[in-house]
Amino acid sequence: MVRPITSRVLMASAFFVWLVIGVDVSAQTMPRPSAGINPQAQPSKGGQHHAAESNPACQRIISECKRLGFIQGQWKEDNGLWRDCFDPVVKGGATATRDGKPIRVPVSQSDVQACRAAESHHK
Repeated sequence: MVRPITSRVLMASAFFVWLVIGVDVSAQTMPRPSAGINPQAQPSKGGQHHAAESNPACQRIISECKRLGFIQGQWKEDNGLWRDCFDPVVKGGATATRDGKPIRVPVSQSDVQACRAAESHHK
């Protein structure tokens, strides 16, 4: 009588260990849901930069901003990709800045116009 109980306990323990390991592995490999606010990200205005990321003209502007050292999420340090570089170049009215000083982003006017058109189309 002891042998069947021991066997069941061992099988249940093995199953439990397998379950815990499987959950741990899937938790480490599954992408995180984007349900909350990301503290590293710049405040979003309705996801308006999604269109920019898929447009070739906007991608060239984003590449130039990154080449100049602007980093997504560093808008509080006046070094943000979107607020301090991309938005001033594409939306106009302001100049891209770093440490409060204007900086020139070498992009073609045709890329700026094409990106503006894509941004206004997706609003």
